[in-house]
Amino acid sequence: MIAIRTLFSVVILIGFFASGCSRNDSAKDLKANSTAQSETSQETQSEQQPAMEVVKPESSSETDTENPVATVEKTTAPAPVKTAESGTDSDEPTESETAGVEMSLNSATGESVEAGDSAENANQTETTGKALPQPAMNEAESETSEPTTGWTRGPSPEDIAEKAFLPPPGATSLSKEGRLWIDPKQKRVYIDGYVAMTRGPLEMFACPVGTKEHESIVAALSRSRDVHAALLAVEASPGTPVRFRPEFVPPTGQVIRVWVCWYDADGAFKTADAREWIHDLDTNASMKTEWVFAGSGFWQDPEDKREYYEADAGDMICVSNFSSAMLDVAISSSADADSLRFEPFEAKIPARDTPVRMVLVPVPNPSDDADPNAETPDQVRPTADDVPRSPDASKSEDEGDNS
Repeated sequence: MIAIRTLFSVVILIGFFASGCSRNDSAKDLKANSTAQSETSQETQSEQQPAMEVVKPESSSETDTENPVATVEKTTAPAPVKTAESGTDSDEPTESETAGVEMSLNSATGESVEAGDSAENANQTETTGKALPQPAMNEAESETSEPTTGWTRGPSPEDIAEKAFLPPPGATSLSKEGRLWIDPKQKRVYIDGYVAMTRGPLEMFACPVGTKEHESIVAALSRSRDVHAALLAVEASPGTPVRFRPEFVPPTGQVIRVWVCWYDADGAFKTADAREWIHDLDTNASMKTEWVFAGSGFWQDPEDKREYYEADAGDMICVSNFSSAMLDVAISSSADADSLRFEPFEAKIPARDTPVRMVLVPVPNPSDDADPNAETPDQVRPTADDVPRSPDASKSEDEGDNS
């Protein structure tokens, strides 16, 4: 009985052992099948989806605005095209892509070209090997095709002033380059110029062109040395320039009356004593002080030993005292910026660039034999006959306004 029980137990143990081995084999097979199915699924997905290419930018600091042409070339570059003959990839862009690239580049560089024209020109160049000729413009088209946005320089105030007036009748020219005349009979010196400044610090009434227009009311078309010679020719007597050391000594010389003549915007002739254009800050009125023929002086260059007339640097007719002044005020008038006594009388001065003619007349020195009731040359105002307008004056002024 015991032997039977023992045998039965052995049989049961053998059965359990066989069953466990079978379950382990089944689990291993199941795991292997699952792994195989996963690998098969991944291979299928990789065949259906192409691999993505990651493009790394060359530099993070490079922006589209820094190089717009390069950016257009990168973004509009044509993709390879398969040719029908060979079936292989070709780097040649299509016609439409070529036109698109050209249009993009022209937009980036500010040019305007039609895409169809670009493609047609490209095809013509590719076929013939020569660039497509551009149609020639006739003379009428070339005149009308000039740029309208460009700035064309018109005549300068100096050019306008040179053509504004005819020479004064009965006068003799003393300068080949300048606009300077004398009339010995009437004891007059004529000088043409233009209004250079109507507001600002004032040290001169008149200066030669190209010198001190920034602080002078009138720019004169003559050198100071030539005006000096002209005054001598009408028998004006020079004196001495101002002296500052050891003490102040005002300038001396014959008094010179300065008239200024011009035409207003309506073409009416105007004349005024030049002192009326100068505002005296001490009296709050026009300047009453006279100009005297101080005569300036000469300076010798130590290197070339040549002598230069000092007033040619700008000091033709002054309202501040300068030892180099040709005409100076016969009072103490500082040239220090904080102590200037005179300024332009803006309300009485015509617009800047207005052509003017100055008339300088020596005032006769007092004499016991002179008739106190007689009219002296300096008291005779110039008239329009002394300042005849040039036929080209209005044309030159219109060109200046349109420039």
